[in-house]
This record gives sequence, structure tokens and C-alpha cells, in this order.
Amino acid sequence: MSMRSDLQAPPNQEPKEKKKWVEPVAALLMALATVSTAWCGYQSAAWTRQSNRLMNEFNALERKAGLLTVQGMQQATIHTGMFMQALAAHEAGNDKLVNFYVEHFPPELRKAYDTWLVQKPFENRNADPHPFVPKLYVAPGTREAAEATAKAADSQQQAGAAGSVSGQYLANTVLFATVLFFASASGKFEQRRVRVVAFAFAVAVSVFAVVRTLMLPR
Repeated sequence: MSMRSDLQAPPNQEPKEKKKWVEPVAALLMALATVSTAWCGYQSAAWTRQSNRLMNEFNALERKAGLLTVQGMQQATIHTGMFMQALAAHEAGNDKLVNFYVEHFPPELRKAYDTWLVQKPFENRNADPHPFVPKLYVAPGTREAAEATAKAADSQQQAGAAGSVSGQYLANTVLFATVLFFASASGKFEQRRVRVVAFAFAVAVSVFAVVRTLMLPR
């Protein structure tokens, strides 16, 4: 009777044979989690680099748009001065000087000026007061600045999306690290209930992390 009692397992413990299934499955799960962690880390770094590149592109386009806007305003100021000189010469009756200024008008100003003259502004009170109204005159670089601003906004949006993907991959590395911990710990618990709960939790997190990873862009 004493020999039989010695061979019996202590309470809340199971024979080692019943725990053998845990080790190979846990090892497989840990291997999958290790590879997945490395993959998610690589993807997170790659998407971070893409986000940084797009943000650099956004900053460059923003600077370009700002420079074009400033240059356009400077040229518009010069054009206004040239027009005022031509207008003053017209008021003085100096047609030769008027023609001199008009012939030296830049293309943007000359086009607006010619269209303005069609309205006969010196006789028609309903004509536009000057050729610098939006429907006649477009400051140099305005379209280019608008295009650069639109591209900058698009780059910023893409950079934000890439940063979000990078963060999700980084979050997945934490999930797979959790799988590694619980898969490793599940084989060390003596109580079957604790072991099964730990292993089931590791499997559930692993499935969730794998599905989440597969849904992310690569």
C-alpha cells in the first residue's frame, strides 16, 4: 500500500505523459510567433521610412508653393507699377510712352491689359476698374503654387496613412511577444487548468495577430 501511494501523483498534478502534447505545439507556436515578430518589425521599419520620405516630400512641396507665391506677389507688384506708369502716360496724353510700357508688359499683364481695353474702360463705366481683377489677370506662379500645394496635401495624407500602418505592425510585434510569453509559460505550469488557459490564450492571441497582420498592406 505504501508503494502505491508513493507512485501516485500529488494533488492538482498530472503525469508527465499527459503534458507531452504541450511541448511540440508550444514550440511550433513559438516559432511562428518569432518569425512573425521579425516580419512585423521589418514591415514597421519599412513603412516608417516611407512615411518619413513622404513627409520630406510634403515639406519640399510646401516650401516650393510658398516660394512661388512670394515670387508671384513680387511680380504682381512690378506689373501693377508698370500699369500705373502706362496709365499716367495715357492721362498725360503721351501715347509714345504708353506704347513703350505696353510693349514691355509681361505676357500675363499684356493679356489682361488687352482684354481690359476691349471693355473700353475710359468710356464705359461698367468696365472693370483695372486689369488686375481675377477674371482677367492671374499672378505668375499661381497655378504652379496651387499644384504644389495639392501635391503636398496628398503627400501628407499618404505619410499619415503609412505612419498608421507602421504603428499597426509595431502593435502586432507586441501581440506576438505576448504569444511567445504565454506559449513558453504554458508548458511550465503543473495544474492542467492553468496550463490549458495559458495555452488557449496564446493560441487566441496568435490567431488574432496573424489575421490582423494578413489584413495589413505590404
